[in-house]
Amino acid sequence: MTTHSTELQTGRPLGEILRQAAVVALIFLTVFAVTIPFIFLFLNSVKPPDEFMTNPVVIIPSRFTLEHYQAIFDPNEDTLRFLFNSLVVTSVTTIISLMIGSLAAYSLARLKLPLSLTTLIAFLFLLVRFYPKITTTLPYYIMMRNGHLLDTQFAVILAHVGLTLPFVVWLMLVFFQELPKELEQSAMLDGCGPWRRFTQVILPLTAPALLTAGILTALLSWNEFLIASSIAPNAAKTLPVRVSSFITDKGILWGPMSAMSSIIVIPMMLFGLFAQRYLVRGLTLGAVKG
Repeated sequence: MTTHSTELQTGRPLGEILRQAAVVALIFLTVFAVTIPFIFLFLNSVKPPDEFMTNPVVIIPSRFTLEHYQAIFDPNEDTLRFLFNSLVVTSVTTIISLMIGSLAAYSLARLKLPLSLTTLIAFLFLLVRFYPKITTTLPYYIMMRNGHLLDTQFAVILAHVGLTLPFVVWLMLVFFQELPKELEQSAMLDGCGPWRRFTQVILPLTAPALLTAGILTALLSWNEFLIASSIAPNAAKTLPVRVSSFITDKGILWGPMSAMSSIIVIPMMLFGLFAQRYLVRGLTLGAVKG
């Protein structure tokens, strides 16, 4: 009787209602699990210094303070310079990786090579991503030292391009191979050369993949620490490298570290929200009408 009355009131079976409720609950749990570290990080960044090493642990501060942000933005800290370095390195790395990676993937997808050879070349690109970064740090350092490029933005960009380029090639290759060749053949009949076909036909259709590769490349470059710390410890230091300097011989400066980490997270969160909107739009505009 209860089940029947529920169906009459909602117009849907009880089983469907329970499934939707379970999906909504799962979404809320996932969002909570993802956002709770950022909430805890932000609370630490506005927590008074005397509430960090307490027992029991203080999660919500008794009072909010901005002294940690004031400390990291002190002119002597050069935080703005490190932020500028991170922005330049991430932007240039993303642009170069997308340009070279998309061209390389398109060439590989359209070359009339045996399938086994194409697979082998693609696997060699992916093989670079299998290397632990610690094994490439020393060769990068020696190369940059011999080229007198240590502690420069160019050195960090070159290293990050080497890390992200294979991933862009691999991702874009899959999308280029799935595009029907009839689209390019139609463009050829209209007089489009290879460059126009690539820029005016292929790239608009693969905009979702290109945007996805750009987001992941930017995230990887923005958060990369190991290689950046080894080849750019001073003038070209990025924000992740700066965070590690709050671990001192006198202890960990939790407040400034949390404030600096919040500064690192916020631009990428805003970038992700901004790019997500265009990603959905790209999925709609990139559909092939039959």
